Amino acid sequence: MGTDATIPAFVINLDRDIARWQDISSSLTRLGVPYERISAIDAKNRMTLIRRVIRREFHFAPANRPMKAGEIGCYLSHIAALKRIVRRGLPMAIVLEDDAAFEERFPLFYRRDLPRFLAKSDIVKFEGIHYAHTSKSGISLIKGEAAQLVIPLKPALGSAAYAVTRKGAIGLIRALSVTDRPLDHKLVYYDRHGIDFAETQPFLVSQAAYESSIELRNLDTPPLQPAERIRRGVASVGRGAKRIAYVARLLVKRRLLGTKSPSAA
Repeated sequence: MGTDATIPAFVINLDRDIARWQDISSSLTRLGVPYERISAIDAKNRMTLIRRVIRREFHFAPANRPMKAGEIGCYLSHIAALKRIVRRGLPMAIVLEDDAAFEERFPLFYRRDLPRFLAKSDIVKFEGIHYAHTSKSGISLIKGEAAQLVIPLKPALGSAAYAVTRKGAIGLIRALSVTDRPLDHKLVYYDRHGIDFAETQPFLVSQAAYESSIELRNLDTPPLQPAERIRRGVASVGRGAKRIAYVARLLVKRRLLGTKSPSAA
């Protein structure tokens, strides 16, 4: 059974996005979720200062493009939220972006499932965007009352809603030390950061239909050259192998601990 634990939420919000803050703060109050605002870093207006403090090229190598100012600000804002969780010594907490929209079953998930899920995984992601290269299924770890917790082999992107344990927050801060790709790519690729990661199925939060605070990514990219296409294919196979190995280690660990093996969702 669930524990009805109260887990605080930290909401990332730009000072200029007043309507978003009013909407999400009203929603969280109605849902009975304690929350605190994180003033987001507005990189569009502070890029010169950011480059002076962080002396590196913000280049997203897999896409062969510089990171957008909005992506950089979002990335650094999530780090600020995670650091606050660690400084407060919180055993678990939620990180939300201000465009998070809550599904009907979220209250049940929040009070009954999320505390149990965080006992199984140090990162629990409950919002996501699926693409052709992501999967909508995975290895089931535990079934809750509103959702089940799964380890996806091809995680969904998006970073509008996830929860962490203190251990998970510390690990993510370490993993995010180099700003070289959008935040959601760092968050979901557990084969790179090595932190226990899982998603809910279904997701309990979606992104509201606001105009994006992050500049639209360039979808009109030139076609890949054959050599680059091959390189990306090999890299994809390598990531898949690492994720399968991760799940295999989990299965062995659970068997050694005498717990019930996960099942395919």
